[in-house]
Amino acid sequence: MDILLLVSAVAGLCVFAASKVAAARYGGLVVFGIFGVLWMMNSLAVIIQPGHAGVVFSRANGVEKRVLGPGLNFIIPIVEVVYPHDCRTQNLSFSNEEAVSSDQQVVHTNITVNFHPKVSELGQLYQEVGFDYEEKIVTPVVREALKAEIAKQAVDRLLANREAVSQSIREYVGKKLEERHLQMDLISLTNIRFSPEYQQAVELKQVALQQAEAKRNDLIKAKVEADITRTGADAEAYKITAIEKALGNSPDFIRLEAVRKLNPNASVVYVPHGSSILMPGTLPGEPQSK
Repeated sequence: MDILLLVSAVAGLCVFAASKVAAARYGGLVVFGIFGVLWMMNSLAVIIQPGHAGVVFSRANGVEKRVLGPGLNFIIPIVEVVYPHDCRTQNLSFSNEEAVSSDQQVVHTNITVNFHPKVSELGQLYQEVGFDYEEKIVTPVVREALKAEIAKQAVDRLLANREAVSQSIREYVGKKLEERHLQMDLISLTNIRFSPEYQQAVELKQVALQQAEAKRNDLIKAKVEADITRTGADAEAYKITAIEKALGNSPDFIRLEAVRKLNPNASVVYVPHGSSILMPGTLPGEPQSK
């Protein structure tokens, strides 16, 4: 656009200088004036859109430290050129990234990072790296951090330590991006997955643990039941012993046992009046034992 306006202004000036006809000279002068003013206005002023910033390149001094903010900005025509750049938060996602744990197990995960360039350091970023910093800086740093932190963890502790791993990755990436004129806003580690072989081994281990727990519960139950049976038997034995001991010291019990020895089928024992002798007998209507 600048070149078109400049060419038009120069063409008008040439017509003015070369023509001998007054009308043509006047027309060339008008064209030069209009397009010259438009070129000056377009070259002097630069409008930066919201969320963007402008890097100023000077043909005399190179990339300048000053950065143009959103709105109308004035520059030196021809000498300075402005390169606008989007400074809003950018998102970079990694899907199915592979890393190796400390016990040599392959781990796959998804990781997302939000970041943006520092506006005040945009000139330095452009001079040192350019505007393709996502590929040159952010991607390598995130992958390096992920692999380094996963390598410190045993695979069976990775899920339990996921928050600590995420925090370590966040600190590392934030520091590295800070050194390269970038600001990290957020980093998230999600969907951690293991190799099919390891997953199968984990499932088999879980089944074995469940079976072992079931057997342990069965043993505990059997032991409790045995303790209950033994306690009941001890109580019954104690009861019988106590009864035998109490009755064994009674003369009547001794005589009763003697009668039972004489007649095991006796259901009635007679005690003659005024006598301590016991005699076996039967109930009326029962057959006499022989």
